[in-house]
Amino acid sequence: MKRTYIRTLFYGGLLSLCCLGMTSCEDYLDKAPESSVNPNDAFKNFRNFQGFTEELYYCIPDFAHGYWNNSFNWGEDEIFSFSIDYHMGYKIDMGDFWGWQSGYDGWQSGWMDRSNTKANSTDRFQKSLWPLAWYGIRKANLGLENMDKLVEATDEQRNLIMGQLYFFRAWFHFELMQYFGGLPYIDSVPSSSEPLRNPRLSYQECADLAAADFRRAADLLPVDWDNTTTGKPTFGNNQQRINKIMALGYLGKNYLWAGSPLMNYATNGSKTYNADYCKKAAEAFAELLKLVDAG
Repeated sequence: MKRTYIRTLFYGGLLSLCCLGMTSCEDYLDKAPESSVNPNDAFKNFRNFQGFTEELYYCIPDFAHGYWNNSFNWGEDEIFSFSIDYHMGYKIDMGDFWGWQSGYDGWQSGWMDRSNTKANSTDRFQKSLWPLAWYGIRKANLGLENMDKLVEATDEQRNLIMGQLYFFRAWFHFELMQYFGGLPYIDSVPSSSEPLRNPRLSYQECADLAAADFRRAADLLPVDWDNTTTGKPTFGNNQQRINKIMALGYLGKNYLWAGSPLMNYATNGSKTYNADYCKKAAEAFAELLKLVDAG
């Protein structure tokens, strides 16, 4: 009798716990209406879309202060310490060409790749070019593909958003090209269900696509955000926003790199300067200097 009583209490308690658990799960899974976020809200007006775009600025690594001791110049024209043997410049000397990857960098001292990289971090030790460049390229493409959702905006505001997105798409590709040469130029949001099949382009093919984006950015962006209607609420704090001068500067730099003997040899087999690219670089820099000289 006693054993039956104990068994009854045990199974009764177990049943109660199951019922309580099911009720708790239902309460937990029930969402309040205000907790649902419409994915289109990020793009519906300038304030929201600019907030979406601002993260691209956070994706820029600090090349000069990425670690306590840094090696931003992989050409090794300087000696910063005789005792440091874990920076990328030293690894190249030792034949460790995979040393830029976080899995081969025990100190996590390089700014090319880190295991603790975060896109929205303000910590310079959490910024690295390889992951953040691809993240930024995807984000720029995502923004460009959703421009039609920006319905609550003026033409000036639409141009400011598009100008920044085109600039960053070109800039991240350009930064990667300097270290890895020609690579796939991603100008759309890849499908998550299909394998990547983008071909690797030559350096100059990439440079042409980057130039087109830098040119679009330069045509859309103002010289000074303070002189725009949209920039008035943040007047005096717009100096570091991407503008026409920056876009033209990188347009010229991109063309100049593409016209160098090194890149011209990689694409065309000629160890001389490519005159056409150098002329385009000069034209971009001339346009920039005219704007600067005009105040």
